[in-house]
Amino acid sequence: MTSIALTLDAPRAGLADDMTRDDNRRGFERDETDQFRQLVQQLVDDGDDRAASAGRRARRTLQEMAPGYKRQPVLTLLPQTMDQCPLCDRFNCPGHDCPPGVTALDDQERKDLSDKVRDANRRSETRPR
Repeated sequence: MTSIALTLDAPRAGLADDMTRDDNRRGFERDETDQFRQLVQQLVDDGDDRAASAGRRARRTLQEMAPGYKRQPVLTLLPQTMDQCPLCDRFNCPGHDCPPGVTALDDQERKDLSDKVRDANRRSETRPR
């Protein structure tokens, strides 16, 4: 008795696995960034050769190109202002003793301070996060 199973080849991994194996066999493939790097390296070498033939050295840094030039800092670290109290500039201010050192307020001063705290709280609540 003849069966269809006997005429079929042994199962294989499939087309995708064959392509993966073929790609892995070829190894690393260069891309357009390598061509760009090669071009830049040729220009650097050419510039170095021209500078050397003129008895100079090619300038590499900003200080060599523009001596005395002062750059603006790229990053300036400032104190965090997210949880800073606008009245006393303390972080995580509890509010009941804000501003610190204020004692013996009369009714008008207490009302002014209360209004100031209320306004500061409104500003902080409407501020975009």
